[in-house]
Amino acid sequence: MLHLNTFRSFLLRRNAGAMRKAQFHSGMHPDDERLFKYLCTKYDEKKAQHMTRAQRDQASILSMDDRKPEFPKLSLHHELKEPDAIFGLGITSPDEVFINNELHLSNVEVYGFDYDYTLANYTDKLSHTIYDILKDIMVDMLRYPKEIKEFQFDPSFAIRGLHYDYNKGWLMKIDNMANVQLNTVHVGREPISKMEEVFELHNGLHISPDYLNNNMFQLNDLFSIPQTCLLSDILQYFREQQMSFHPRYLSDDLNQAARILHTGSSLGTHGIGGRLHMAVMNDIDAYLEKAPNLVGFLEKLRKNGKKTFLLTNSTLPFISKGMTYMTSREDWRDLFDCVIVSARKPEFYRSRRPFRRTREPTWSTVDKFEPGEVYQGGNMTDFSLLTGWSGQKVLYFGDHIFSDLIDPTIQQGWHTGAIIHELAQEIETRNTSTYRHTLSWLLRLERLLNEAQGAREVQRFSQLDELIEQWRDERRRVRLELKTVFNRSFGSVFRTYQNPSFFANKIRKFADIYMANVTNLEHIPLDYVFYPNRTYLPHERLVETLIDTGKLKEYLQQ
Repeated sequence: MLHLNTFRSFLLRRNAGAMRKAQFHSGMHPDDERLFKYLCTKYDEKKAQHMTRAQRDQASILSMDDRKPEFPKLSLHHELKEPDAIFGLGITSPDEVFINNELHLSNVEVYGFDYDYTLANYTDKLSHTIYDILKDIMVDMLRYPKEIKEFQFDPSFAIRGLHYDYNKGWLMKIDNMANVQLNTVHVGREPISKMEEVFELHNGLHISPDYLNNNMFQLNDLFSIPQTCLLSDILQYFREQQMSFHPRYLSDDLNQAARILHTGSSLGTHGIGGRLHMAVMNDIDAYLEKAPNLVGFLEKLRKNGKKTFLLTNSTLPFISKGMTYMTSREDWRDLFDCVIVSARKPEFYRSRRPFRRTREPTWSTVDKFEPGEVYQGGNMTDFSLLTGWSGQKVLYFGDHIFSDLIDPTIQQGWHTGAIIHELAQEIETRNTSTYRHTLSWLLRLERLLNEAQGAREVQRFSQLDELIEQWRDERRRVRLELKTVFNRSFGSVFRTYQNPSFFANKIRKFADIYMANVTNLEHIPLDYVFYPNRTYLPHERLVETLIDTGKLKEYLQQ
């Protein structure tokens, strides 16, 4: 078989004069034909190899098989069946802790925790209830059309981390470079019909920082998924009914409804919070998961001399009932050295609002934290002064980028851990044989494209152009398949195509470690050092990867 580098050298030496022009009148030039056959044969051979390997593992390659395999749908707590290794590689466990930044646990003296979706894991019913309560608020309080009450929550539509354009009413996913993933742009529940509108608005796919900050907002937590679904459902209804509306008014009203959902029109009703809190408390076993490992994890920290605190925006009655239910302990407060409720994060990090006691008298000055007491409100500066907990001896866990991770990292230098429940399901999907074989074929196809494009730098002819375009079209189809296995409309929470998503980039930047559940740390020794994998720049990847894998000698002998 012709070696491409040898062929390139030959082409560079060849005289492309009058004889060559004459050859094209009778058909493809012999050298062009040889190159064309070489590339086609290599493609067929590699494709056959990939299909054979997939069949061996009882898997399919999505773009080559009309049968669409089922990918796992997991609840927050699930039993995992470990799949066989693919290509000699093991699997990634959803129980692992993933590392962005070097972290020495022996230097961590204080562990802090958010409550919702950090310590507390909710059932799928919560999202349905959020959607239904938001519908009622939009109709009953904000006077939206009564037909909205007939809408049903679709849990398969939205994902966390999407951006909403106030001016256009577009919902989309963008990557870590603020580029739009084009086939995720939706208006209402439908993909945008005129893709050129996106290019015209932004002069391409890149969204400028000014436009991003002033005309868009990101939906960052799991509470936002039903809100995102209702936003799209109402927008779709308005469009179908040909009703006049401004997308900014719609999003502002829905954000107001979400505030009422969580806080009520006031906190005067028993100091519990909004309608959602009442619904959970009235039927707690339908909404909240038990946490049998949580107590052991927190007790392990305290027995080893670590301080612990709970810092949450939720109210005391709400978390007290929830913690009692999850831990089966009335004395759950003994698991923490300090408990702060109704903190109003992220304002907590920026204001100088003083702390208050939750028991009478609530108006007296708080100048120290007393054992057994619970406090509300407050601010980061006073918290550090009263506790002496500051800097990198603090490790704080939360699920929300802006409420839990960014400000503690930037302002106080805290270490942070992100709790991302979707991680478990995405890892399980990525572990499947079908996903791995499809991804492997995509990477192989991209290498073939690079090879063909490299050859075209030396010699260009129409059949080669057509072949490259065919391969590019197949690449587009394979990438679309790999997107839709996670979510048919928006794909993976963590990835666009080749780039991390905007959401994932924030996690990578502002969380030292991340995991699906906080108790994944339960079996990690408290003197463990998390070492992140070396990040390769494109110009470093070849040599350093070969060195790491011990294949440099083999490569040099080729």
